[in-house]
Amino acid sequence: MVILILGAGALGSLIGARLSQTDARVLLLTTDRRHIRAILDGGLIIDELDGSQSRFSIPGYSNPRDFGEKADLVIVTVKSYDTATAVSSVAGCCHGSTLFLTLQNGIGNWEHISQLKGEQNVLAGSTAQGATMVEPGRIRHGGNGQTFIGEFNGPPTERVQQMIDLFRPAHLEAHASDQMQRLIWEKLLINVGINAITALTGIRNGSIAEREAARELSQTAVREALEVARKKGFAIGDEIVERVIAVARATARNRSSMGQDVDRSKGTEIDAINGAIVQFGREMGIATPVNYTLTQLVRTVEAGYLMEKGANHE
Repeated sequence: MVILILGAGALGSLIGARLSQTDARVLLLTTDRRHIRAILDGGLIIDELDGSQSRFSIPGYSNPRDFGEKADLVIVTVKSYDTATAVSSVAGCCHGSTLFLTLQNGIGNWEHISQLKGEQNVLAGSTAQGATMVEPGRIRHGGNGQTFIGEFNGPPTERVQQMIDLFRPAHLEAHASDQMQRLIWEKLLINVGINAITALTGIRNGSIAEREAARELSQTAVREALEVARKKGFAIGDEIVERVIAVARATARNRSSMGQDVDRSKGTEIDAINGAIVQFGREMGIATPVNYTLTQLVRTVEAGYLMEKGANHE
């Protein structure tokens, strides 16, 4: 099996490295040329949870036109706002039965990929694995977590079980689920409670649990999002509020993906996370003042450095 990691940033590189330990052939693709060059020159280095380092030799590319083979599986880990562009860019690297598995943050990714590739070629996934980009060619594993894979609608199928059988030998704890839409919403609520706050304050995930002000802000944002989720028809219990804090503790050393985006002056996924809660809230008449404020603050910070970056390129 040929597996293409579409969006080999911190998380994608981690998953690609683990899967490269199986019989599958893994290819990394990212527009970050420095990351790919470092991997090709010295391998992908992972700072492991136990303090050790691992090195993986994995083919990497920054342009899909450079591939000489077709992918059987494409694992999508690009930012939500890049989904359509990224999936369209690898059309020439796929055959008619190539399967796409989204392990992205936010809402709407499965739908976007399905519009391009057809529902029959797309699986939904949600992962709690955490990883941070330390420098080009090197990532830090910030926290272990379960990965759930399933059909977007309906019970697990044979192809879902094939994904589970692929992930488990790679030391990626994976489970089949018939509740993928609810699980994606649960992951969204976790992101709501961690990502924007860490991005705005510069703290790591663990500080959400350790600092009272951050913890209370997180819990209030999650409670707003929980009301929206329930109105959308997802029976998510109140325990999700404390589960967010537990996830923050479990990934204490990790810098959230949005935090890493701000650190590197890149576009964020705020519109697919807190911003999505605000939009759904408006549509359903639910007030979401904390999520609105977090969204507007991240947009403000993001606009500032993107504007500066644009000016420097003129």
